[in-house]
Amino acid sequence: MSHGSAPGENSLLRYFKFGENILRFRWFIGGFLLLFTLWMLYCASQVKIATRFVDFFPRNHPNVLLTNKYAAFGGADTVTFMVEVKNGDIFNTPTLKIIQDLTRDINRLPGVNHNEVFSLASYRVTYAKAVPGALVAKTFMYPNLPNGQAELDLLKRNVTIYRDRIGSLVSPDNRAAVVRASFNEEGFNYKELFFDIRGLVKKYQDPNHEIFVAGEPIVRGYGYYYEPAVVTILVASVIAMILILYLFLAQRSRWWAPIVTGTFSAIWGLGFVGLMGYDFDPVMLVIPFILTARDVSHGIQWQGRYYDEIDRLRDKYAACIATTDQMLPPGFLSIIADIAGIVFIALGGIPVLEHIGFAGAVWLAGSLTMVFVFQPILMSFLPLPEVRSEAKRVTGIYMWIEGLFAKLAEIPVTPGRRRASILVIALIVLIWGVASGLREPVGYVYAGTPLYRPSAKVNRDLMAINHYFPTDEGWVIVANMPPFPDPQSALAPGILRMSNDLHNYLLQDRDLDSVVTFASRIIMPSNMMLHYGHPKFLSIPDDIQLSGNLQYLYSTATAPGEMEQYLAPPAAQDTCIRILMPGHTTLALDRLRQRLNEFVKERVSGDPNLNKIKVLSLGSTAGLYAAADDVLKQLDFLNITFVLAAVCLFSMISFRSVVAGLLFLLACVLANFGAFIYLRLRDIGLTIDTIPVISLGIGLGIDYGIYTVARIRDEVIGGMSLNEAIRIAITKTGTSVFSTFSVMVGGIALWAFSPLLFHSEMSVLLMFLMGTNMIAGVLVLPCYIAWARPKFVVKHEQVQTQAAAGGN
Repeated sequence: MSHGSAPGENSLLRYFKFGENILRFRWFIGGFLLLFTLWMLYCASQVKIATRFVDFFPRNHPNVLLTNKYAAFGGADTVTFMVEVKNGDIFNTPTLKIIQDLTRDINRLPGVNHNEVFSLASYRVTYAKAVPGALVAKTFMYPNLPNGQAELDLLKRNVTIYRDRIGSLVSPDNRAAVVRASFNEEGFNYKELFFDIRGLVKKYQDPNHEIFVAGEPIVRGYGYYYEPAVVTILVASVIAMILILYLFLAQRSRWWAPIVTGTFSAIWGLGFVGLMGYDFDPVMLVIPFILTARDVSHGIQWQGRYYDEIDRLRDKYAACIATTDQMLPPGFLSIIADIAGIVFIALGGIPVLEHIGFAGAVWLAGSLTMVFVFQPILMSFLPLPEVRSEAKRVTGIYMWIEGLFAKLAEIPVTPGRRRASILVIALIVLIWGVASGLREPVGYVYAGTPLYRPSAKVNRDLMAINHYFPTDEGWVIVANMPPFPDPQSALAPGILRMSNDLHNYLLQDRDLDSVVTFASRIIMPSNMMLHYGHPKFLSIPDDIQLSGNLQYLYSTATAPGEMEQYLAPPAAQDTCIRILMPGHTTLALDRLRQRLNEFVKERVSGDPNLNKIKVLSLGSTAGLYAAADDVLKQLDFLNITFVLAAVCLFSMISFRSVVAGLLFLLACVLANFGAFIYLRLRDIGLTIDTIPVISLGIGLGIDYGIYTVARIRDEVIGGMSLNEAIRIAITKTGTSVFSTFSVMVGGIALWAFSPLLFHSEMSVLLMFLMGTNMIAGVLVLPCYIAWARPKFVVKHEQVQTQAAAGGN
């Protein structure tokens, strides 16, 4: 049972009569909050589940700006279809017809860039043959299929001869071919595109042909494929939370109040999302669930304390006032910690993290109003809660848990080996967690996407395609070249040799599959062809005029727009060097950027013949992920720093003690840096997808310690000794904390069964974080307070002792 508090407790709130004024104006305040919630419900109805690829990357990073500026060289939203035969090779009429029909159907997809569809059957894919005074372009298989075995053999021969032109579309063993298409992001819907693509796969796959698909639209599109399963888990998680809440609070009537306030807080959060025009990526649906669970948990803490005050005062109005005045300070501090855990991820300039950060802050801040203002108003209108006779079994469970915590409370107040062991273990975990955090990798650790399980079709398809064809592309842009025939123009021998040197230098890295430059792909083969195929002329011409003639002959012999893959129109002052990679792991991207920087420093910067040009990197998909890695490295440090600073600062203000601020800071590090231990053990890196969940965990769990320590202080102020206050806090608040923990974990646990690996791993991580925070808050902090007797708590005990002595 809770004990009374001294008149000085929460004196500021009592001075302003906060709880009393809420009830005095409850009709006006309650009516306003209900009307505002209805308006936010309307705004919430405008929320769309959608995906924008560009929102996952920092808008102002040089790589992103470079990709956007030179988008004419191709889009990052590229899909690769691979047709693989199970028997024989692709040079048969049924297989070639599938490639041709698939190419035509892809060209009909909404949002496709028709000039960026490449396959064996595309008019854009050609080879050049030399004739007297000219180069003649010929398509491999456009517009008609080979007619008869002789033409099939000729096609196979051409593919073999011109492997340099077709190698990115036909596998070396001739068992697979790809159709590659880029999409204009503003012109398509990820969900519709994904299911259209699945329809094509189903249409053309047969017993002898397997079709694999990869690309960013596919990775994001699978979120919509799994959406029904994710929504089912979301609904099941909410039901599980309600059932567990019933088990803990249903011994009294009106146990459902936290559900009401939690729902209203969620409406405020969703309303803000709709008001700002943000979209929800289906993969991220776990985040609103976590936010709502956190709002409900604050309601549970308030409701549990309200029941204690009802037992003490037997008056619902007085109980509402006392509960609000006592719970608002630690509740405010807890919600500030919650908000700090999510809002600072908006600092990185990544739109999707900005949306999560701002919306999450409003979502969590809603509980400050709903729990500490609306919940007392709601309870004041309802009849006095009574113990329900039909809830005896539930009451028995609750009393058993309370008894368990009463036994646990003896550990902190009993000097000896057990208390010392807990403090020593906490110190070891603290050091281990900090060390793991310092070594935590950023970005993707393995090829493929960690959003889904390795056995998922999206990853199986990606691995199958990467076996033959790289799926990621990076750009190096040689920019600001003067017009032809300047010695530093795009066709000058010095520029062409530099780009060819870069080609050869990068291919020394075995992780790179191919480097495509205008020099290596066009000029050198055309030069050899013009000289009747003599290998001696597979080289850069010494004469800029000859290079210009080769470029002219090639452009007149190819399809419209073909040259724009390499040279930017109209004056060819920018050229694109394409680097093809099997994935975008952080290790591979860092090594690529290091080698590019070394090349520019050693080969370009010191050459006076290249002083007019700029070599810019890194663009396209590889550059976008490298940009995200750069920002996440900084964001992780800033986020943790600001979260810890906010927890420390507001703890100092709330408890009026520097020691209290440092104590909660260390408790936050102890409990939450365990996340990095888990991530290190599971080889999970910090990515755009994982950092919001980790940030939520860092801010959410410290609440347990705040409520427990506040209860210890309140009981000491009320006249209890420190040891007795610790017993009461662990028994009463500890039981409420455990109920909160159980509600959150009970809902989060079901996400471990999600078909998305991201949900599964993050649910386990959050359960781990909730557990470590509960242990830190309910056991480690009381152990330390009992051992160290910090002044911000014991000074109230001394005041009570002096008052008692004066009374005698």
